[in-house]
Amino acid sequence: MKFVLRNSILRLTSCLEILISILLFAGVGIASFGLLKSLLGLTGNFGDSNYFSNFLSYAMVLIIAIELIKMVASESLGSAIDVLLFAIARKLIISEENPLGFLIGVLAIGCLFIIRKYLLATHFSTGTGVLLNASLSPAEASEIIGRQLPEVAQTLGGLVTYIAQQEKRSLREGEIYELDGCKLRINRMQNGIIESLEYLSSDK
Repeated sequence: MKFVLRNSILRLTSCLEILISILLFAGVGIASFGLLKSLLGLTGNFGDSNYFSNFLSYAMVLIIAIELIKMVASESLGSAIDVLLFAIARKLIISEENPLGFLIGVLAIGCLFIIRKYLLATHFSTGTGVLLNASLSPAEASEIIGRQLPEVAQTLGGLVTYIAQQEKRSLREGEIYELDGCKLRINRMQNGIIESLEYLSSDK
């Protein structure tokens, strides 16, 4: 019951996020006409570095807005980092920072790249097991949980789907599927697609 209630709330928030994404998309589309107007204005402002700087700033704002739409749509930490990267890059490129401010901006970008490469979590520990992204391969998941998972599918979501087909069961949130002693519980589904799973230790 808690899975159904929790995921119903998550779906509602996802619908609101989609609505916001649509509004942002419409705003970017309208603002793009302003960018086109600025582009045409460049022909009458040769050698005007301030005008070109404003044009570049306008373009970077639109790029940040597009990345923001992608972040809301994909619901991933990686997309959030992309938004921050573009925002900092715009600040460095457009504004006239002093050397210290420029150095801080460069260090911030470097830190974001390090976070993106090494610190983005693909799993979380829970009270009963380990929460895993359903897009992980069985081999990747095996390294995380320290136990070999059957590699009968390319992803964990595919593995659970395979188990359900073998047992002639339907896919449902909160249901546990077991193969070769490995127990996997569907934590979240969206439009019939498994998004996250929980690996349960053998004593659960």
